[in-house]
Amino acid sequence: MASVVILGCGWLGTQLGVHLSTQGHQVWGSRRSSERLATLPAPIQPLQWDGVSPLSPEICQLLPGSWLILAMPPAAAQDGGAAYLRSLQIVLAQAEAAHALVLCSSSGVYAGLAGEVSEADAPGPEPRAQLIWQAEQLVLKGAQPVPQRYVLRLAGLIGQGRHPATFTRRGVMAGPEQAVNLVHSADISRWLSLLLHHGVFPGTVVNLCAPITCSKAEFYTAACQQQGVEVPRFIAATEPSRRVNAALSLQLPDFSYQQLDLASL
Repeated sequence: MASVVILGCGWLGTQLGVHLSTQGHQVWGSRRSSERLATLPAPIQPLQWDGVSPLSPEICQLLPGSWLILAMPPAAAQDGGAAYLRSLQIVLAQAEAAHALVLCSSSGVYAGLAGEVSEADAPGPEPRAQLIWQAEQLVLKGAQPVPQRYVLRLAGLIGQGRHPATFTRRGVMAGPEQAVNLVHSADISRWLSLLLHHGVFPGTVVNLCAPITCSKAEFYTAACQQQGVEVPRFIAATEPSRRVNAALSLQLPDFSYQQLDLASL
């Protein structure tokens, strides 16, 4: 079993940590404040890191031979993402002893592109896409001699506490004919668990996105009806339509997407 350090135990990082611990891995996870750390689920051993200071000696002592998962969300609202990039740089400067680095990135790297997108495509032209791309390059091309590096480009996140019926904005949703690009936290957790089990994967950048084939209008109408909330009013698209190709993720042995439709949420 592996030793796992998760920096950023928010909504996703916490679920990853709990799942990996149930698979027998020894898991540590960080939160920024002592108050939030006190509510960390028991299977995850607590670490405090504020995201701006160098990693503590306690965290650094855990890194040799460990899987280091970077689950800090790429926030860009206040400063264009500068703080997020600085946090990654701080971690990467001290991560040379880790066995593997895994960055939880986003399919937002394709923002502004149209059609089917895959790992081989260049980033989209939108500012958020450029920020995500910069973060990925920090991890993939860093000077640290980390044996393995992975970037997981996650589609829109759904799962516990994030039902897609809540995704409408003031009852309005754009692009009714567009593709649905979502991935359930349970599938992300399973993919990571299998990666740790097998130890290697043929790609360093991989899209994780459920193969949902219906349109946004069909999917979100059903989601709202399932939850008993008002169906949104659909308007013309405000950005190009694209579908995230996640075929590469299926090359991980024993993996298949299990959360494919609303019935499985």
